[in-house]
Amino acid sequence: MLSRRLLSTVLTLALAAGLTGCGQAAGGSMTAAVDGAASQRLSTLTALDQRVARVAQRLSEANVELCPAVRLAAGWALHSASQYSNELRPLVQSRFGLEGDLPGVLSAPPTSAAAEAGLREGDLILAVNGAALNTGPARIQPAFEGLAANIAILDGALASGAARLDIRRGGEPVVLTVEPHRACGYEVQLNPSDELNARADGRRLFISTALAGFTQSDDELALILGHELAHHVLRHRTWSDVGGAGREANEAAAVSGAGDKETQADRVGLFLTARAGYDTTIAPAFWRRFGAANWRVRYPQLRHASAEARARALEQVQVEIDAKRAAGGPLLP
Repeated sequence: MLSRRLLSTVLTLALAAGLTGCGQAAGGSMTAAVDGAASQRLSTLTALDQRVARVAQRLSEANVELCPAVRLAAGWALHSASQYSNELRPLVQSRFGLEGDLPGVLSAPPTSAAAEAGLREGDLILAVNGAALNTGPARIQPAFEGLAANIAILDGALASGAARLDIRRGGEPVVLTVEPHRACGYEVQLNPSDELNARADGRRLFISTALAGFTQSDDELALILGHELAHHVLRHRTWSDVGGAGREANEAAAVSGAGDKETQADRVGLFLTARAGYDTTIAPAFWRRFGAANWRVRYPQLRHASAEARARALEQVQVEIDAKRAAGGPLLP
């Protein structure tokens, strides 16, 4: 499940930034420029969200047998009008047909259960198994809580198997049944950020918009998400719903044996990526390009080897993958 908790914040900041230097424009021209900038920013972030959802769903289903946590999932990415600022809400309501807290389908990846059921971008989910979802109150500030509550209802229904959905498509009612797929039980969240980073916390995978945008293909994006998924497969990360125990344990684990854990995640992550059908032969070149663009990964750090060292190690992992494929056995790390 891809979350869009922070999208409205970054879009509002982008909108404000777009006003810089526009003071000389006439009112109508300024309004048009701002509207155009917001529309383009929304299109860019929507495309990133859809790419992340597509790659995450494929990795999740291909590696379900290796994941400690498993769930039944639709594989979709959902969002709602209530997440967006007042300035942007009319734009997303018009573009996606969103209403209040009701979940709208942002992405139904091609091989997902959502796509198999016939769901597509722009569908608005009104009810599940005959129970209406909550539209929520009129909101002044952006909020995620209402959508989160509706997502919890959908997830609960899918956990029991097939779920009947009442949706609105182009103003017309449609009824579809989703037969969920077994998948790794981790949410994937795209976080608006200028930092080139990704991480895992035991329950979720996070990737910044900057890093997702840096990747030039789904194959490159899969390398990053596969590495973070490997931390979960290897049980490097833990989660606690109470207190800060999960975070403290993760921070301690990150320092203790950090290099070994990151090397393990690089190796296993490449296998997970290969199992999902992505081209892993590009990994060394990607890490060299990443190192050339970002000094933080160019040189060795406390928790990570240098980009060049990681590239060379992954060349050897690719030899392992090729040998296993040639032998015709299971592609297991």
